[in-house]
Amino acid sequence: MAKQKNDYFQMMEQQVACCVEAAGLLEQFFSAYTPEGLKENRDRIHAVEHRADDIYHDILRKLSAEFITPIDQEDILHVVQLLDDVTDAIDEVDLECYMFHIIALPEDAMTMCRKVNACVQELQRAIQELKNFKKPEKLREHLVGVNTIESEADEIYTEAIHNLFLSETDGKMIISAKNVYDSLEKCCDLCEFLAETIEQIIIKNT
Repeated sequence: MAKQKNDYFQMMEQQVACCVEAAGLLEQFFSAYTPEGLKENRDRIHAVEHRADDIYHDILRKLSAEFITPIDQEDILHVVQLLDDVTDAIDEVDLECYMFHIIALPEDAMTMCRKVNACVQELQRAIQELKNFKKPEKLREHLVGVNTIESEADEIYTEAIHNLFLSETDGKMIISAKNVYDSLEKCCDLCEFLAETIEQIIIKNT
């Protein structure tokens, strides 16, 4: 029987480590936000995103030539695509701040950023457990954790949008703040979608 050549679980862990690094850089920047620091922070996060892209494309190259994989090729492909999407989404938060020339962060942006970081860290713990998908008790705990944090982020997002339209009258400020909130929510939504995808992989393989 042909042997599996590549450790896809390890490569996924490398991918999710990039997600965690990018989210940490974003929270660090948001905690002492200045518009003057935007370009430097964008460059730092974009460098992580570029490294994540390299890992992603390396996985795709190896996967295309692999006959024996620990789970179906299409399942690996789906997971690594979503991991790449998460890092891209974190990178886009900085891009939104740059494009809309955010002088000061919207009121609830820091709170949502912390939720993004927490969600990505819990996702990392899930990915680290994915290799144990045949005994998924601990893996499922982390998937539930991702869903819980995403639900908390949804509540923050809902109230943030409500308060924005309740108190802000400047149209430019409303548009820019809403786009920052939307980009942060997207990060958590993608984490939840990936958690659901992993749950489907567990069901399929046990």
